[in-house]
Amino acid sequence: MVLLSASQIQNAAETTTSTEAATAVEASAEVTAKDEAKQAEEKAPVEVDPADPVAAGEAKHAFKEPNICEGMAEGEFLGPDVCADCHQDKVETMKVSPHGQSADKRTPFGKEGCEQCHGPGEMHFDTEGNCIVSMTGRFGESVQQRNDVCLGCHKSGDRMHWVGSLHESEDLACVSCHSIHKRNDVIHRNSQSEVCFTCHKDIRADTYRASSHPIREHKVICSDCHNAHGSAGPKSLNQFTINENCYSCHAEKRGPFLWEHYPASEDCTLCHRVHGSNHAALLNKQGPQLCQQCHADIRTQGGGRHIRNFLDFDDNDPGRARFKVVSNCANCHIKVHGSNHPSGAALQR
Repeated sequence: MVLLSASQIQNAAETTTSTEAATAVEASAEVTAKDEAKQAEEKAPVEVDPADPVAAGEAKHAFKEPNICEGMAEGEFLGPDVCADCHQDKVETMKVSPHGQSADKRTPFGKEGCEQCHGPGEMHFDTEGNCIVSMTGRFGESVQQRNDVCLGCHKSGDRMHWVGSLHESEDLACVSCHSIHKRNDVIHRNSQSEVCFTCHKDIRADTYRASSHPIREHKVICSDCHNAHGSAGPKSLNQFTINENCYSCHAEKRGPFLWEHYPASEDCTLCHRVHGSNHAALLNKQGPQLCQQCHADIRTQGGGRHIRNFLDFDDNDPGRARFKVVSNCANCHIKVHGSNHPSGAALQR
């Protein structure tokens, strides 16, 4: 057992205290350095190339805290002539568009011009290109913030069902489809389908099938049947039902008929593939196969009632092989959508 004197105990305590103090000072200095680095990072701008809309659109924000754009909404309006100094092409395009009619007080150019949508331009001018509402989300604007700019005016009529619509629920921005700075966009018949096909590639493939609506020829376009901003009907259809939608062009199929073909009056898509099919008349299947999905009883009991075998492909009796070589049910039952003839119960006249 070793006994320490009072002076030795005091020296050991002082040594331990000095070591702990030094360690505490180092830890404090390290925390301070981290805080300073974090503050410097928060003040540093994120470099985003304005010419790269993809990178700009994906940027979460262009400037971190502190926000150098604070108070932008209270800035002064400079007018479209000042905007034209840098954005001449966009201003000239606007002047020949519905949004650029200064004589109409309902339009942006009838109010504050470019700044009616993009916000006051004073800070944008002072910060050399920052501090402005970017419709591509360059400065971190959310989809809802950008859409609110458009919905401030376009919230009635065909846009009244936008909230809760399929495209709204997919978090699409108005500028995903529209651009008011271009002469031709989704509202023009010759370019609309290409805008829609950007996302709906399966529908594009259907239009190249053997039988299709004349969508590629721009005689029928997406908005003839669908409202991209939402509707009260299914699949964003313009009408409440698929049949009402079809009847807007195919009125002769509406009826009423003395003898109805119930699938036709219930849902056109039971028989037809509306965007395109590899079978004639946009049918889901070839004629006999399509009909026999419901009328299977006509080939029962050895064909005693009507036909003998499915498609009669294995029937050696040429008098009964009615479905060989491009023949089908509609050769006899020609009024497949319904008949008004007193003797048309079998839809044959």
